[in-house]
Amino acid sequence: MFLLEGTVGAGKTEFLREVTEYAQSVEVIPLNVVCSPEERDLPFGALSQLFDNPALPAELRGRVSPVMRALMRSARAESMHEAVERNRADIWYDLFLPVIELAATTPVVVCVDDIDHMDAASQQCLLYLVRRLSSVPLVMVFTELAGPSGAHRPFHAELLRQSSVTSVRLTPLSPESVRTLITLRLGVGAARELGDNFITYSGGNPLLLDALIHGERLGGDARHQDYGRALLNCLHRSEAHILRVARAMAVYGDDASPDDLAALIDADPGTVERALRTMTEAGLLWAGRFRHTLAARAVLDDVPPADREQLHHRSARLLYNKGATAAAARHLAEAGRVQEPWALRVLLEVSSEALLHGEVQRALRYLNSAQRSCTNDRDRWEIRARLAQAEWQLNPSASLRHLLALTEAVRNDQLGPYDTMLLVRQLLWMHRTQEAADILSLLRKRAARLPSAGIVPPAGPLNQPAELHAMEVWLACTYPPLAGRVQSGSAPTDPEGAPTTRGRTFWLQSIGVLSGGLVRRRGDETQEWASHVLGQLDLNHNTPWAEEATLLALMSLVYGGRLSEAANRCRSLDERHNGQLSPMWQGVLDAAEAEIRLRRGDLREAVKRGTSALEQVSVQGWGTAVGLPLGTLILAHTRMGELDEATELVTRSVPDEMFQSRYGLHYLYARGHYYLAMNRTRAALGDFLSCGELMGKWGLDLPGIVPWRTSAAEAWLLQGNRDQAKRLVKDQLTSPGPEDTVSRALALRLMAVFSSLGQRPRLLGEAADLLEADGCAYELARTLSDLGRAYHALGKRRRARVIVRRAWRVAHLCQAEPLCRELLPDASGDAGLAEDEGRTAVVASLTNSERRIASMAVMGYTNREIAEKLFITPSTVEQHLTRVYRKLAVKNRKSLPGYLRGEPG
Repeated sequence: MFLLEGTVGAGKTEFLREVTEYAQSVEVIPLNVVCSPEERDLPFGALSQLFDNPALPAELRGRVSPVMRALMRSARAESMHEAVERNRADIWYDLFLPVIELAATTPVVVCVDDIDHMDAASQQCLLYLVRRLSSVPLVMVFTELAGPSGAHRPFHAELLRQSSVTSVRLTPLSPESVRTLITLRLGVGAARELGDNFITYSGGNPLLLDALIHGERLGGDARHQDYGRALLNCLHRSEAHILRVARAMAVYGDDASPDDLAALIDADPGTVERALRTMTEAGLLWAGRFRHTLAARAVLDDVPPADREQLHHRSARLLYNKGATAAAARHLAEAGRVQEPWALRVLLEVSSEALLHGEVQRALRYLNSAQRSCTNDRDRWEIRARLAQAEWQLNPSASLRHLLALTEAVRNDQLGPYDTMLLVRQLLWMHRTQEAADILSLLRKRAARLPSAGIVPPAGPLNQPAELHAMEVWLACTYPPLAGRVQSGSAPTDPEGAPTTRGRTFWLQSIGVLSGGLVRRRGDETQEWASHVLGQLDLNHNTPWAEEATLLALMSLVYGGRLSEAANRCRSLDERHNGQLSPMWQGVLDAAEAEIRLRRGDLREAVKRGTSALEQVSVQGWGTAVGLPLGTLILAHTRMGELDEATELVTRSVPDEMFQSRYGLHYLYARGHYYLAMNRTRAALGDFLSCGELMGKWGLDLPGIVPWRTSAAEAWLLQGNRDQAKRLVKDQLTSPGPEDTVSRALALRLMAVFSSLGQRPRLLGEAADLLEADGCAYELARTLSDLGRAYHALGKRRRARVIVRRAWRVAHLCQAEPLCRELLPDASGDAGLAEDEGRTAVVASLTNSERRIASMAVMGYTNREIAEKLFITPSTVEQHLTRVYRKLAVKNRKSLPGYLRGEPG
């Protein structure tokens, strides 16, 4: 007799199949028995399989069938042991003797698979036969699932006591055997390519290896499915506690210790350790972990939902008690409803951390789980507010359902002041003006009642807390029709006095200061604050108000004419985060940079960034703020002569509430210039004058936002009304407020129209110098165009041609095709070729180092930043740039031609 031991999947059943096939090929009668855990409690179940076998002659089966029925009846009437003892003689003479007689004339082999699952009655009977094998012409082959060393069952031990029994243990395949099998089934190339992985993933387990090979033949998803099915087959054929341990491992993760697993399945650590050794010997585990990520996934998918939720719950509690709150939260998110108080605290804490790090999807998973677990209304509203904030980062429109629900929480005083103020901002963005106004009214009334509760707020006409005051100032800057009374001097104006903690208070106060600076026309102070705010910004540690503060800070720099600094800030943020931001954050940065590019004359890049902003967040998601990216795109396409694209944007539906916000000014201004390009001067004038009317009524008449006067003056000139145009230009030149060189340059350009021919070059030259210094290429091209015409009118035609050529080159770099055609109608062919040749000659005149440094300077890097990136000193950078300026005949870095951008060094 042979006893074949082996782990699950080691090939025991396959060996018996080979034995059976061989027996049939040499005319040996095979009698097969397959034991199953389901029949372990069925007395004589395995024995009945042995004798109810079609391979036995019918006459023999007829003799033994009555005996088997009698044995099974007696087992039902009395104990198994008594049944075997009382019928021992019948078992021998009436069951085994006919088989022995058959074996005397025809060879017989008895194959019993998985004897560890055999019922006790059949075990006793077969032991009776095994003890007499020395005198019986019969071959028996048993297979048994091998357990950890020393874990032998009584039946196993009794078998090994018999001298006729030979025990063989199957071990996992060696690496060389694995490679041989792969070669035989898939070829030499596959063995060379897949051998190492298959050795690792199978652990030498033949069943797993066969699944890997079969999956490789089929390809696609079958690779994963076959492996997972084979692994589950191994576990389900193992003892029950092994499957339970494997499931606990799949749920808990790779860091589970035997003690952790024992706690999860209510078992003793010794049982768990034996299960781990068994799975390791079977090749399912290595170093206490599954050999393949597919293994854990397959096991996890196989766990019944109720059991999985319970294991996640227990895992969460275990990790929470260890202080691993982040890991506990991951399990709580999968555990269904957990009403223990600590669970809600953990979920809220970890969701907040996820939001601060921009991990929005993870935060949503925890918040949704927290919503299922909370037990009181205040917690529910807090979670709803956080859900709104999280979904806002992905799609503001999707968060609207939460925002509208939260208005009820405010009315019932169930939402904190900070979340309430944030709700106002989000409702206004989503053009829900009436709901926002109602909440603002409640906030103001509650703030006015604070002294009666013993709270002394900062001084102010409304006696509101500092945060509410900051919000009132922000409203005056962004949504002026809703703004309340604002004290003129209560906000700090010195960046050195700013809070340094990047929390709720910092961002809200920063918004108040930036908005107040714009409203009160404190240009230099506002821009210093904007730089300070952006310096504090870390988009991986943001709060909801940080998004608004970032946009406002960038636009403050833009409105103040500090385009290079704004561009540097945007580039720095892009480099640091490299596309890892949420759609809302990326959309905000793209919209700001699009406006920066537009004002610098980089029209193609403005279109690219503006388009990206509307791809990250839909027009509906942008709400009232859509005026910013949409206005940028309309104006950029118009200046490039792409009027079909501009028309498509102008005809898009926008919310009416947008025109009651600062963002609407950008849209009106851009649409006015589109109407000018379409020769609809009356409509254009209407948009420009609407800008002026709104900005005056709101106290935001800053030309840095939109220079409406000079644009309206152009429209008046096209209608032949020089008086109205001149009045607006003079108003622009004499308007009080912070110095704005760009708006002054635009006014000087138009003032030249009303000046004598001799004065025009001076006015236009001054305007061109201002625009060149500020890097406003498109407006520079227009001004140079007028300057060329002025010289031509004065008879200085050679100088006029030089300036017009220069104007064409600047317009060409901006890709402002209508302006190019206006300047040089025939420049598209030979002139364009000459321009390319001139460009090549200019670049060729520079050394590699000069080209590299000039390219970085054009992209907006400071001398110090260039020095740090190239590992040279700032003075070396300055020396190289000086030589570049001399070779290119330009005054400064702002005058460097744009085609140097990206030149290889």
